[in-house]
Amino acid sequence: MTNTIPSQSSSLDDWLFYLESVHPANIEMGLERVATVANNIGLLNTSSKIILIGGTNGKGTTARCLESLLLSQGYSVGTYASPHLIRYNERVRINGQELDDQYHVDAFNKLEQGRGSTPLTYFEYGTLGALAIFKRFEVDYVLLEVGLGGRFDATNIVTPYASVITTIDLDHKEYLGDTRELVAYDKAGIFRKDTPAIIGDLSIPHTMIDYGNEISANMTLSGTDFIFKEHDKTFSWQFEKHNLTLNKPAIPAQNAATALTVLSVLNLLPNVDVIKNCLANLVVEGRFEQLSTEPLVFTDVAHNPESARYLANKLLSYKDKGFKVHALAAMLADKDKAAVLKELTHLVDEWFLASLGGPRGDSANNLKEALQSVSTHDKVQSFESVERALSVILPKQQDNVILIVFGSFFTVADAINYFKK
Repeated sequence: MTNTIPSQSSSLDDWLFYLESVHPANIEMGLERVATVANNIGLLNTSSKIILIGGTNGKGTTARCLESLLLSQGYSVGTYASPHLIRYNERVRINGQELDDQYHVDAFNKLEQGRGSTPLTYFEYGTLGALAIFKRFEVDYVLLEVGLGGRFDATNIVTPYASVITTIDLDHKEYLGDTRELVAYDKAGIFRKDTPAIIGDLSIPHTMIDYGNEISANMTLSGTDFIFKEHDKTFSWQFEKHNLTLNKPAIPAQNAATALTVLSVLNLLPNVDVIKNCLANLVVEGRFEQLSTEPLVFTDVAHNPESARYLANKLLSYKDKGFKVHALAAMLADKDKAAVLKELTHLVDEWFLASLGGPRGDSANNLKEALQSVSTHDKVQSFESVERALSVILPKQQDNVILIVFGSFFTVADAINYFKK
């Protein structure tokens, strides 16, 4: 690794390599460092209205829904999401479009000149870089997806126009705690006094509501203030004067209902025809995304129990149509693999397990042990990589089988790259 500082004429790859190489090994929690750098280069003095989006699952899909509904009304929108699947550029969108490399290079160069001796993590660089780009474009609205937790996440340095919580479940237990109450308290750290806070979780832990009341946030609660109900092919949403029944979109309907509530609270909800059109055309990469028709292959980033339950419901609809379900899983070492696989074992007819590369990737062996701890499945094959697994599985796949490739953003990226080849 080299610590040679790139310049404004360097490539984006050079900059990303540099950001990884200077990532501090040990770094204190808190927002002081990130806020200091942001203030040094004037990133927090902005006219854009910022909507902070936190939660265990559904941040990206909720952001995509909000983005579509705002763009449909002529507003300019900047969206920040992480991680990316294939290219770093996916993390920042202006009006729904990725940007050329040079915009990211300019932002990183500005940060490097303004941070002085203050150390930053890779994610902190990315977050501040996104804020620099949004300020450059002077967008009307910024949709800022929170990374890990909320209270000490780099995104929490901003002053939000509204804060959103999508769902609450156990993930990153080593940082956020091993109960939903602890996780909820951390995520509630993105709330602000006298500021809208919309919570879409269907069973909100009391710690989140208690904290919101303590700081006098203007909370709007799922199940109390707005009602979401899921039906076979539609979902219903009720909030104040609104009572709509809409076709299910390609994203979880619960997240769509949360997005609708956010815009209604902010008096930004478009008319019903616009809502229907936006929902009908929503596509989010890596969320039960179809990669192939013959053979039938889908991929999903599901990597915690809650997202696995949503994936199970999707697969159940194919099972009900007479399909057999084959699953190719590859996961990171720090995930609760047994809990994730347990949500799917009753649906899967045949398992394929693959090792995942990189410093955080886990082996197919460990994945097999996790599967055996929750299932008596005897049809299990292991592979050295997702690519190798697909090269063996796909030529043999029959017409009555759906293959789901899941477990991580890295897993999905490997699958997408395989099909691109």
